[in-house]
Amino acid sequence: MHSLIKTQTPPAPRDRAVSRSTEHPLGQRPSAFARPAQTGDGGRTRTVTWGCVESFCQLPPPGRASSLYSSFVGKWSSTSAPSAQKNTLGKVLWHQFTTVVILRENMRQRGLCHEDVLFHIALENMRYGRCTATDIALLRTRIAMDCPAGPSLSDPWFRQISIITACNAYRDTINARRTCEFAANCGVLLHSFFSYDCWGKAVNSDSARQAQRLYEKTMDPVRADDSISSKLQEILWQVPPCMSDHHAGILMLCIGMPVLLKFNEATELCATNGAEAKVVKMVAGKTLCGRPCLESLHVRLTSPPRNVQVPGLPMNVIPLGRSKQTVDTVVAIAREQVMILPNFAMTDYACQGRTRPDNVVHLKFWKNHQAMYTCFSRSSSLSGTLILGDFDMAKIQSGFTWHLKASAMYLLRFTRS
Repeated sequence: MHSLIKTQTPPAPRDRAVSRSTEHPLGQRPSAFARPAQTGDGGRTRTVTWGCVESFCQLPPPGRASSLYSSFVGKWSSTSAPSAQKNTLGKVLWHQFTTVVILRENMRQRGLCHEDVLFHIALENMRYGRCTATDIALLRTRIAMDCPAGPSLSDPWFRQISIITACNAYRDTINARRTCEFAANCGVLLHSFFSYDCWGKAVNSDSARQAQRLYEKTMDPVRADDSISSKLQEILWQVPPCMSDHHAGILMLCIGMPVLLKFNEATELCATNGAEAKVVKMVAGKTLCGRPCLESLHVRLTSPPRNVQVPGLPMNVIPLGRSKQTVDTVVAIAREQVMILPNFAMTDYACQGRTRPDNVVHLKFWKNHQAMYTCFSRSSSLSGTLILGDFDMAKIQSGFTWHLKASAMYLLRFTRS
């Protein structure tokens, strides 16, 4: 979490601590947090556009969208795909900002002991990909060791913490293994709940050619109904969530298991995509082929932004129902399932915005210093950080990329503290 000071009219974003910041006039770049403010000026009205830049040192946008600091702008055309038009117009708006507020100070690590001070310095250097030998030596003290004196994943405070990893495929593998371990350690019965699948409609596409290919995937003039054969259904159930838009074919759950919501069920109940919870109650039913399925699921939210009281349920316990979505695996199907996943692992993108007193990270497959900084900066302290396996030192010692360095130098040129 980075600090922010309010300057004149722009309000501070919700849930941000207030401390040192930098106001940058004539900023080249805006961010998602911005709004035009109307100010009086001698009887006239002028529009001042404000922006709040959190950090270019964190992760770029997921998918194929280019980052704001990249040199690629694109050319707007009415014949372009809607997503390409939005990306181009967004980059144009980015250049219209007159003032930005740069968030510079990390506010999560507030420890005063010597180790935490060194950890804070290491994170500041990691933001810019300039870790020193002292920083590397400090981080290596948190690598999981087999010796009794070193930190270990078997420690009680790390045992059930969700591991931050690089890719959804690694997340699914860790979840599958630790789900069985959790049920065995707690001595509870593990239940398997299957999704209800049928042939679905082709998902929307930006191009006519792609829409035609999707149509050919889903339409079969010989097929009389939308039922899926039992042989194909068994194959579809085994497809991991990373290949089915996080819509699990088989959910393995037990009472007390930590889960991660993957859909905005109800924002007014804090049931949003990425919210953490624990299973309280499962209401089971049967699919058409006789397999058990979830009719509804009751979960207790973990550290919600505010207390939630649903009539007839305990505090912070909310019900979740099945949702139906079109999933494009090799074929397009309509899958009906409760949109959750076991929460024994999450990706670097999913961990953004969280503060974790106990933070377990798997660094082997991370791409650059931005991903490593994002995940390390979730920690509240050095003692609460655990690293699984070794990591590539060059990724946090090689500095900025050319485009990121150019944008940072431009902003810092106009900085006044």
